[in-house]
Amino acid sequence: MRALVYRDFTDFKWEEVETPVIGSDEVLVRVRACGLCSTDVWKAMYHEAKPGTVLGHEVSGEIAETGLNVSSLKVGDRVAVFHRAECGACYYCKHGDETLCSEYRQQSIFPGAFAEYIRVAPRLVGKSVVRIPDEMTHEEAAMIEPTACCVRAVSKCGVSSGNSVLIIGDGPMAILNAQVLKTAGALVILSGHHDHRVEAAVRLGADYAFNSNKTSIREKVLELTGGRGADAVIVAVSSTDAVQQSLKLVREGGKICVFGDFRDVPQPDLSLDLKPVVHSSVSILGSWGCSTKDYHAAFNLIKTGRVRVREIITHRFPLERFMEALNVFMSKNCLKIILHP
Repeated sequence: MRALVYRDFTDFKWEEVETPVIGSDEVLVRVRACGLCSTDVWKAMYHEAKPGTVLGHEVSGEIAETGLNVSSLKVGDRVAVFHRAECGACYYCKHGDETLCSEYRQQSIFPGAFAEYIRVAPRLVGKSVVRIPDEMTHEEAAMIEPTACCVRAVSKCGVSSGNSVLIIGDGPMAILNAQVLKTAGALVILSGHHDHRVEAAVRLGADYAFNSNKTSIREKVLELTGGRGADAVIVAVSSTDAVQQSLKLVREGGKICVFGDFRDVPQPDLSLDLKPVVHSSVSILGSWGCSTKDYHAAFNLIKTGRVRVREIITHRFPLERFMEALNVFMSKNCLKIILHP
């Protein structure tokens, strides 16, 4: 088979590699669509991935082969594959912290979804492979995983009907957060830097969206929340400035969710004024990844049309044109990019 092999940030090769051989409890999936995630880009940019790695994890496809012991799936089934699965029994799983489970953090699709085929590990087969209906496209199914990450963030924030939530950021994950928040009944305000993305945010679910280079977000948030500030702020960018600003935008007793992924992005030390945390009872929490429960919830949101992912997809590329896709991603003149083997 062919796969996109990472050598360096400017060196990806679409080349022949060995097709995975599955075990008796595994399945082989022919990849039909895979999302280009910022995590993949940052791993390559900051050399967190080893040369020779195949990246990619937001994946859908068709069952090409099943192991002898697999009865829940059959060849030809159209599926979405979540690349992780928690054990469900450890301390962290029992306390709702599935993304801290040691099994969850193990690689479970091989070699990676930027390939023609992937092998799906046994612990995923029963939990993390979802048959998708005929009316759901493979591109939409590839969007289940990023949507599930937003489901988890909204859940951790404890958002309920009538709450006001500010999202800082205007990328595809910010807009997905906006849509998930609307399903919870929230008033959604979004702050971004790019007019075309801000306009898309309103089309796709945000009640209000502003370009913070042109508008005072603090004034708008106070105006829209009766002078209190937002009940919650989701920081959907990897920006220390945004985290600092959020303390001035959240209400007393509100929550700040750090959603942007800081792991692979070099950042200066983050200095925070902790007075609001202590004296105004502001909570700061992090949200990373999603559980299998979140994944199934996201699948249902997309299947029922409550979250519209098709309109977030702005660009499509074959995997052999990955460098073109990467250039578009870096330009920010896009929302979601989907890759096809």
